This record gives sequence, structure tokens and C-alpha cells, in this order.
Amino acid sequence: MNVIACYFVATTAVLLLLVHPNNVVDSFVLPSRPRVTTSNRYKDRGASRNDHSTNRHYQLHEKTREWPSPKEVREINLSLSDEETQQSLDYLATLIQTHLDNAIATIETATETAANENSIRDNPAIALAKHRFIDLTTSLKGELILENLFSLLPPPEDLRLVQQAIMALQSLLVYAMQIGVKGTEESQKKMVRHLFRRDDPTPPPPGKAAWITNWDSEDIRRLKFYRDGELGKRVLAALKRRRTAVGAYELLLEMGVWHKFEEVSLLRSGFPVRFWEEEEKCSLEAENNNHDPDTILGIRQDLRHHKVYTIDSHSTQDIDDGISVEVLDKLSNSNSHEHRLRYWIHIADVDRWAPRESKLAKVAERRGSSLYLPSMTLGMFPRNMASDVMALTSNADKYALSLGVELHHDGSIDAGSIIVAPSLIHVDYRLTYDQVDEMLDEGVGYTEEWEVGALLSVATKRREHRVGRGSTEGFVPCPIPKSFLTVTNDDENEGSYNIELKIETTHNSGSNITAGRMEGGSATHYDPYASPLSSSQLIVTEMMILAGEAIGKWHGLQPVQEDVSSTGPFQLPNVLRLPYRRQPAPDYKTRAEDARQADFLFGMNKLYPHAWYCRRFFKPVTVSEEPGPHFGMGLDCYVQWSSPIRRLTDLKVHSAIKRYLRRKRVNEILLNKMHIPPEITSIDLGCDVSYLHFNAEAPMSKPKVVDPIDYSSGLGMIFAARPIQLSSTNFWLFEYVRRKVDGQETEVMFESIILGCVNQERFQYAVYVYELGLEHRYLSEVGKLEEGQRLWLKVASVNPRLELLTFSLASKSGGIHHSHSSSQ
Repeated sequence: MNVIACYFVATTAVLLLLVHPNNVVDSFVLPSRPRVTTSNRYKDRGASRNDHSTNRHYQLHEKTREWPSPKEVREINLSLSDEETQQSLDYLATLIQTHLDNAIATIETATETAANENSIRDNPAIALAKHRFIDLTTSLKGELILENLFSLLPPPEDLRLVQQAIMALQSLLVYAMQIGVKGTEESQKKMVRHLFRRDDPTPPPPGKAAWITNWDSEDIRRLKFYRDGELGKRVLAALKRRRTAVGAYELLLEMGVWHKFEEVSLLRSGFPVRFWEEEEKCSLEAENNNHDPDTILGIRQDLRHHKVYTIDSHSTQDIDDGISVEVLDKLSNSNSHEHRLRYWIHIADVDRWAPRESKLAKVAERRGSSLYLPSMTLGMFPRNMASDVMALTSNADKYALSLGVELHHDGSIDAGSIIVAPSLIHVDYRLTYDQVDEMLDEGVGYTEEWEVGALLSVATKRREHRVGRGSTEGFVPCPIPKSFLTVTNDDENEGSYNIELKIETTHNSGSNITAGRMEGGSATHYDPYASPLSSSQLIVTEMMILAGEAIGKWHGLQPVQEDVSSTGPFQLPNVLRLPYRRQPAPDYKTRAEDARQADFLFGMNKLYPHAWYCRRFFKPVTVSEEPGPHFGMGLDCYVQWSSPIRRLTDLKVHSAIKRYLRRKRVNEILLNKMHIPPEITSIDLGCDVSYLHFNAEAPMSKPKVVDPIDYSSGLGMIFAARPIQLSSTNFWLFEYVRRKVDGQETEVMFESIILGCVNQERFQYAVYVYELGLEHRYLSEVGKLEEGQRLWLKVASVNPRLELLTFSLASKSGGIHHSHSSSQ
């Protein structure tokens, strides 16, 4: 049963409850979020939310006495008069005020009310409110509070007023989500355009939405896309509160529905907050699925004899890549003992568990990617799949899609050596970045675990190869670091959070520069806070980039079989299309003056200003099925496929490659006039082959394509992920700053450097704050400043919820940093 069907059944049950006696309503369990602290009573509530039953019939108002079947009508026009609408809003306002007046008692009894089998029988409003607030709060606790508002007082006889009140409460929540949103109405619409669907109905006038009988995830999406806060404003007016998004936000805080650290940008985005029970069931079904077309066709290779390493951060659970080194024969024309090496990149075979058109694949399509926020991680797949079944966990046999490749002495790929195959591997070592660095520092990586040293050697060679071809690592040798925040629950104070900040260069760019000297040079680079790029990160970064280039080169060598032969044994058409990421080289000729300025900044050792200035040369990356160079990576071609647990497009690439390999094997079977194994389906191959199970020579001009892979579909949620992550990061970073400066009697200063001028007339500059790993805007109080000039700045104002942070000159030395003023 898919998600929409799941909603359909649940809502149908509720409606039958209200019309027919002796019907049982089964409510779906929504697991609580693991990283949001709640009391035990709410943690225990999750398992009892399907215990409600009723056998009582409720007579509806005269105008809506006959409930329509959801199969016939999804929307009901409540046809309320203005007076009735106001009565509904007053009813909701009374519920909210009752909750506020008895907040502690209400929360204490919320579990009892929801768990009581007679609650729906005694109050039909509870049944109407059930599951209407999913994804409108990040915690199960908040959802329970909203649902149980309708248990506080007897409902009106006219249940249309209850329905209108529920819609008004939804409107209030959506209105509160707009807090901190900046820009015109048109720009705000663009922020949620990823929620638009061409087949959506015309949005109703503000405050005039119809009642949806079988509420589902698509209705949640439309609710957030329309952003209709009209009824929510009227609720605020009824409660005599400010009719603003801030007023709505403050009300929800008082009610305990949201907490002061609520991820509002996440709620606003429409990204699913948690997995539904039916989605969790899909993952359990997939775990027990024994259908493996790659094994059936004999194309899955057994590579369990390889010593496979996975290298990730300590907290990573969805491990989707591993690497190994295979020793081949001795090098030809060599008098040494040196042998040829084949480097393997093993990527988790997610398609094995979430094949095309499967229920679990639909779960991933609804999200598009995993979402990594400082306070939480929202996976593309349920946790048991992402961190266990699919993941390349250690000391276990795992399914993978493996690529083996040999390199020339200069680090370039030997295209003829590339092997791509579904595989079965055994992960020997699950290592962290720190452990690998320690192995290399202590020499273990060159003796007992010599493969680690070999991987570092080839990674270094690959980096040099790409830099020699003009990659950004050479063009911008010292990229500006970024802050990475980790937010965890404070075990000693419920509802509080600890914030840990670390400053790092991005893993796929930059030279290994420390706070001392630059590699290969005498210039001094200054940054007392940023961590250097480690050897372990270099290994992982370069091996994944190698995988992306190698799959593209392998693709270019594959035969294209587009037409079905009219003579001889029947053959399936076999064409592989992949999404190449392409980036053109900068146009220096038409920007000669800018190029000279960039050279000047680099020559003056103003490395961060140089990195900031060089961004203007970079052209956007595009995706095309036509191969092309990627300037930023210094590659002839590049296909991203190394994170199928986290990115939907990577999973699609896996599916396309495996279908191609399967069709290739099927054509070999047909060439030998044999029958295709009956277990192989048309979905497995991407074309209709049902007739070939019975006749290997069935005449047909061209098989029908089944389930074509569209790399452009589902990109909306993927593109939306970045703004969510940026907004969440800003919130927690500004909260970190607020904590640092609040209550301090002495001035808190931050060492900063001028990156460049943004607006000459206003003396607005881009600055980098070393201690925060933050690029920001600063309006100079002293007029013109120079690139590379260092300042002491203090916080003038900070509001994390509104994402506002301003700086002014610190009093120390007038804010001017006199040491190292000419260099970093």
C-alpha cells in the first residue's frame, strides 16, 4: 500500500466512524524524532496512537447530514455564513485560551486523552483533527497538543464549525512559518515554487478553502505552497494578539506546540519531517525482498576477497562508499618489484533494496535527498535501511555497485581498464578520518595496512593531475573555510541544546595549508581557527571524484545498440544515458582587468580576498546527457553517483547503469537462443520483455520502453534542500553568537578580514570572521577599507529567529587590527 492509499484508508475509517456505528478507527503511528528531547510520556505515546475505537454514530448538521464517500468527493464546501465562520474562530480561540490557562495540566493529560478508547466516541472533533497537523511541527509532542486541543471542550453541534476551526489552526501554523521571511511577495513565492505541481487545482480565495475529506501528504504540500494565513490572522484577532507572523510564532511557543529552537525553515519548505507508518512498513518489506535480478542473470561479482575500507566521520551512519586496492601482475618493462594496482570504489547498491517503481523508491522520490541540519538529520530512506540494510557496515557481506580502474603514471585514467559491475563485498574496516590520519602518522598505513598509504599516494597524484588541468584547487589554492555546527540535546536541561562549532575547508577543494607556511612556498598564511585539510579527507575526496570521472569514461566506451536487428536472433535495444555535470572554463579574455586584480591579490598574499574575488569567474554547473568537461574539477567528464543513500539522482544513475548491464546480459542469452529467466521482469530491464519468456525469437520491431528514467524529475526538493540548510545553519550560528555575547560585561571581539567591497557608495564590505567561519556583510563606519585589512568587530545586534546579525567596530585600537595588516 503506498502512502496516499494509506491516508485514504485512514480517513475513510474516520468518516465511516462518523456515519456508521460499530466501526473501529485505526490511527497510524508516527515515530517521534530521535533528536528532539521530549518527556517519557510523549516517547511512550507513539506506540499507543492506534488504540482508539468507537461505536457511536454522530448526527451531522442539516446542511451536511450525508457524508460523501472519499472515492466520490475529496473536497466539501462548508458553505458557512460570515456569522458561522466567526463562531468557528471563536470556538478555536476558546480552545486555545483554555489550553493556555491550563497548559501544564493539558500537556499532562494529553497522553491520557489520546490513548483513551472512548475519547473519539465522546468527542467527534478529535476524530476530525486526527493527523491534520503532520509536518506542521517538528515534534510528536507538538502534534499531540494540537490534536488534543479539540478534546478540551465539547464540540459544537454543527461539526462544520469544528472543520473550519481545524483549517483555521492549520492557517495559523502556516502563517507563523513566515517569520523571518524577507523580500517581496513574488520572491516569497519563488521560495516555495518547488512545491508547485502542474495538475494542482486553482487555489481558493484567501480564507475560503474547502474541507478535504481524506487529508494526505499532497494536501500538506499544497497548504504550504498556498501559504494562506487569512484565517490564522483572524484567530489572532479573536485572541487579541498581534496579527503578524511574529505574533503567531509567539502564540505557538506559549502553547508548547513549537519550541524556541523550532526548525521553522524546514517546516516552511514542505520537506517531510518524519516517516509515516506505511513508509516504515515499506522498508521492512524491502528488507525481506529476495528478488535480485543481478544475481539471477549472473552479473553480480563476488569481491569479498578484497580488503574494503570505509572512511567517514564518527557520527556518519548512512555509509555508502568503500575503497580497496587490488594487486595485479608485475609491471612490464620494470626491473623493480613494483606491481600494477587496480583501485576499487564500492558504492552501496541501493537499487537492490529500492528498485524502480518499488514502494521504497517512492518514499525516496517524495524527499529527493537526505537533509543534514545542525540539529537533526532527515534521511531519504527510513533509518533501518539507510544505516543498516543499505549501508556498507563493517564485518558483514554487503551489496554494492563496484568500479575498478587503473591509472597511468601521471594520474590519468586508463579507460580500457575500467570494470563496472554489481558486486557482493565484505567491509573489513570502518574507519574515521582521525583514525586514518593516525595510521598514516604512525606508519601503520605504510606497513600492515599498506593499502591506506597506497590510497594516499594515488589521491595525491590525482590531485596534482587535476590541478595541472586547471581545477579550482590550483586556481584557488586557499579557499575560504566554512563553519560546521553540531547541535545536541543538553541532557541536564530539558529543551536546551549544546552547540559545537568547527571550521573546515571544503573537502573537495583547496591545498593542504596550515596556519604556518603554504605548501611549496615561503608565503605565510594566517588563520588561527581553520582546521587543515587532512590526508584522510584527501583520500576520500579524490577517490570519489575518480569514480565520477571513470564512470563517464566507461560510458563513452560502451557500444550503443539502438535498433533491433531484423535478421538473426532478437536483441533488445540497449542505450545508456547518464547525467553529466559540466562547467565551462572562465572567460579571461573579456575580463582581463578582473584577472589582473585577482593576480595582484594572490601576489600580495591576500589569499582569502583572492578566493572571494575569483568567484566572479566561475560559470554555473549544468547537467546534460551529452558528455562535456567540468572546469572546476579539471576533468573531461564527470557523473555523480557515489551517494545513492543520500541523493535521488545518484540512485537513478545506479538504476540506469544496472539496467544497461542486465540488458547486455539478456542480449547474450538471446544471442545463444536461450530463454530469459522467468524471474526477470520488465521493470528490471526498463523495457517490455514479457513475451520473451516464452519465445526467444519473438518478432518485434522494438520493445516498449517501461519506466524511463527522467533525471530532471524530483529536482525541486533537491534544490530546496540548500536554502533549508543555509537558513538552519544561520539560525544556529547566530544563536551561538548570541550566547557568546549575552550577559558579558566586557566587550566580545571577533577578528575579521576584509574580503572585498560589495557597495562602494555605502562602504559595504564582505568580511570573513575567523572565529565563526562566517562570511558576512559589514557597513564601514570609517569609510574606505582595503582588501586583506584585518579588523576587530563586535556584535551590534543579533536575532537568530529573524536571521539578523550586524557588526560594528570594536573599541580596541579603534577596531583596526595593526598586526599582520598586510597579509593573512
